[in-house]
Amino acid sequence: MASYRSIMKSSGLIGLVQVFRLFFALLRNKVVAILLGTGGYGIWGLYQAYIEMISSFSTLGIGQSGVREIAANKGDHKLQLTLIYIIRVSLLIISSIISVVCIIFSKTISKSLFNTEDYYLGVIVVSIVIIFNSLSNGQKAILNGLREIKYLAISQIYGAVLGSLITIVLIYFFGLQGIPWGLFVVGLLSVLFTWYYLHKLKLEIVKPDITVYKTEFKKLIKTGLGYSGAAIISTVTVYLSRIYLNDAFDLSAVGIYQASWTISNMYIGIILTAMGIDFMPRIMEFIDDDKKINSLVNEQMELGVLIASVGVVAVLAFSSLILNLLYSEDFVIGREIIKWQVLGVGLRVLGFPFSHVLMAKNKPLIYVIIQAIHFGSDYLLLIFFSSHFGFDGLGVNYFVAYILYLTLSWFLCYKLIAFKPSKLLYRIMFYTFIFILITWLGTTYLQRYYSIGFGCIMLICTLFWVNYSLNHYMGINFIQFLKSKIKKRT
Repeated sequence: MASYRSIMKSSGLIGLVQVFRLFFALLRNKVVAILLGTGGYGIWGLYQAYIEMISSFSTLGIGQSGVREIAANKGDHKLQLTLIYIIRVSLLIISSIISVVCIIFSKTISKSLFNTEDYYLGVIVVSIVIIFNSLSNGQKAILNGLREIKYLAISQIYGAVLGSLITIVLIYFFGLQGIPWGLFVVGLLSVLFTWYYLHKLKLEIVKPDITVYKTEFKKLIKTGLGYSGAAIISTVTVYLSRIYLNDAFDLSAVGIYQASWTISNMYIGIILTAMGIDFMPRIMEFIDDDKKINSLVNEQMELGVLIASVGVVAVLAFSSLILNLLYSEDFVIGREIIKWQVLGVGLRVLGFPFSHVLMAKNKPLIYVIIQAIHFGSDYLLLIFFSSHFGFDGLGVNYFVAYILYLTLSWFLCYKLIAFKPSKLLYRIMFYTFIFILITWLGTTYLQRYYSIGFGCIMLICTLFWVNYSLNHYMGINFIQFLKSKIKKRT
């Protein structure tokens, strides 16, 4: 039970930060949706998809592999300092080259994204953001690998607050033209704040000779290409799916789908980010002990599924209200999309520990193959369901693709570490399935107001069950845990 409390403690601070960031991101999204409408929000989504796709090329996964390598060499301070220098310099060089190439071909990129060259100046602006993203991701990775979670958290809070507020001001005064500059400011602030808190550590600069640089760079790239390959596949398919939706429907469909995806992923994203920050370093401590890794994976999944179930039930119950509150009435048409997407997102909680195990065990090729199958199937299923069922078919693809992803990753981890689910995990999965299924059926087939009332009842029941399970099986009193966290910050 102490292990569960350790997970909660290490995840608590990052979880709080993610909630804080989410609040300001939602505030920003609300303003964008109100000021620019579904079409304007679709443009916002296309710019973001472009940045994410190109950023995945510019990092080569060095940031993620850097966390692994820095954590793995915590007993060798000089090597850690060497790795930090290599990470920062490599990311700066690679991202700068890619950014310049994107700027040169800005008109072509604008044509591909928006079916017109009119947005090429915006493409130039957001292409510079690629450098910012690479540098800030590298600095976050260094703070993470050194277990400086407090500094990592504070830097993200400041970046989220100022970035969102300045973006809102820019879009208010400049409309669509303010979108790329808002993204520029968010990226710039992220670099500045992560640099500031990394600088506070007063780390010595250790410049390796060319031989050491090549040796350590190859290690980073070997693992990093797994992360980078997966990220490239993910962002390319997201990019292609948004373009497909624009061609098959219109920019409004892109905006609605983007909003639905954001809502369905936001709660689970908080959980996975909070738990994932500390999970890789913990695995690396027991990298040669498969039995211990089995235990860590089970504990992570048990706790993750419990906490995630609350968010899944809440989104199912109040999808229409959430869309209207966070965006506008025009976005409510996406409520059925969310219901399918959030089911798929719920499966991510089970799948994400397997991904960490594969990379910790240095199996980047297997990791990339699984990700390629998942995101490729998601894109193809998007085309299939939308072609056969029109707009109503959107979202089903996400759920089916995650079933395939979970099945594959579960099987491979069984082969790799002889993974065996605990009895507690089976019990939690069974009851979670029951709660989610009942909520999904009730909110789908009952009339709107009856549906909301039924959803409230199911959410209360889920909360009671989760609190009981945390207390009875894991020795965690969730209410006392929250009170202790609040007390420490007051």
